[in-house]
Amino acid sequence: MTERRGRGRPRETDTDTSAAIARVALRLFAAHGFEATSLREIANAAGVDVALISYRFGGKAGLWKSIVSEAGADLREALERALGDDCTASARQRFDMSARAFLSFLLDRPEMPRLLLRDITIDSERSQWLLENLSQPLHAHFFELAQAVADAQEGAPTHLQFRVANFVYSAASTVARRDRLAALVGGIAADSKFNAALEEVLVEGVLAP
Repeated sequence: MTERRGRGRPRETDTDTSAAIARVALRLFAAHGFEATSLREIANAAGVDVALISYRFGGKAGLWKSIVSEAGADLREALERALGDDCTASARQRFDMSARAFLSFLLDRPEMPRLLLRDITIDSERSQWLLENLSQPLHAHFFELAQAVADAQEGAPTHLQFRVANFVYSAASTVARRDRLAALVGGIAADSKFNAALEEVLVEGVLAP
């Protein structure tokens, strides 16, 4: 016999609750930093008991890792979608498509680069975890694409690995500080203008002779 659903709001699932906690935690971590944000603050903002966060995520560090891991998985999926199955695209086109997808991802989720920049610059277990699980795979992805471009053209750019690393970190830093940059530099406040400036300065800079 099928159970009838009562009227009113549908019951919130465990997945919904975990996602709500993660959204609140991301906002607070990005704004105040990991160390300055307590589990109680997250629980109060999410409207849940603090013990529930420890039960679901194993504590504050587990919650942080869950947020970053999910963002990393979403980013990998976005990069894969950008490249797709188009076998006719040139090496340069593949690099450009992937770079634009990366920038779009950061622009759509500005809290992520703010959170990451807070932790990547601090010598901690979190910064090492970020290096191994996010930065290095991302660098390897773009270096492989950039190397393919360099192999197909004359006058390959020097310091290619450094250029790729600079692209990854500069993109995150620029998006995280977008408001300050817009106040300093005229004409880039609009999304289209800011994105165009990002592409011209950062993407083109990776492969410039």
